[in-house]
Amino acid sequence: MLNLLSTFTILAFLLISGSAMAQEVVVAVDHFPPWKIIDEEKISGIDIELVQALLAEVGMTPKLFPCPWSRALSMMKTGQADMISGILKRPEREKTMIFIAPPYKTKSRKAFYIRTGTRDIVSYEDLSNLTIGVQHDAIYFDRFDTDQSLRKAPVHEDKLNFKMLAAGRVDTVIITESIGDYLVADLGLNSRITKATYCHDKAVPVYFAVSRKSPLAARVKELSEAAQRLSESGVFDRIIADYFTQLKTDQPPSQ
Repeated sequence: MLNLLSTFTILAFLLISGSAMAQEVVVAVDHFPPWKIIDEEKISGIDIELVQALLAEVGMTPKLFPCPWSRALSMMKTGQADMISGILKRPEREKTMIFIAPPYKTKSRKAFYIRTGTRDIVSYEDLSNLTIGVQHDAIYFDRFDTDQSLRKAPVHEDKLNFKMLAAGRVDTVIITESIGDYLVADLGLNSRITKATYCHDKAVPVYFAVSRKSPLAARVKELSEAAQRLSESGVFDRIIADYFTQLKTDQPPSQ
């Protein structure tokens, strides 16, 4: 009788453990601030909060695995990772991944930043005669990229561009808006740098995706329905907006 009870206890423990393990999702995370931030102490960022919200909606929790982007894609191909975020849909990727619809982000806005109190940029034509900070080899939008009349000052790091802007060494900086907002706040420059009126919007759907070799692939329909609910209710947009609001609140003093 004792042996039988012991056997039942062990089986129950295994079933409970297996159920708990089934709820844990391995998420490959690359460093791409402010969406995904990997430092020595923790992994954070907008995408991490979005992933947590999505998985919580279906009763799961993420197990974050930090790695370079190339490793993350490889893990998705082999099934070592169950999920990835911040990924664009491509035909070759659809062979190894299932994309969760709808996308949680649909636009990529290229913003121009200027020193507070200087003349605003309200149209593309206002860029003429300005020195524009750009990142070396970066692609922004066709008209800007091919315009040889503009005076562009390339550097290898976007953070340096904002330091140069604050110092008056360039007149404006172009960058993806979310990254620009993050860097301005991180450098404590919100009082000295602002966004110009003119910007360039481009439709760029960004998705969560599940490895086709993951057990999670069987729950893509459930995940897509959850993503739809969170999108329609404004949860995803609120997480993104709240992140930047908090970032500005927590910014260090201006130098």
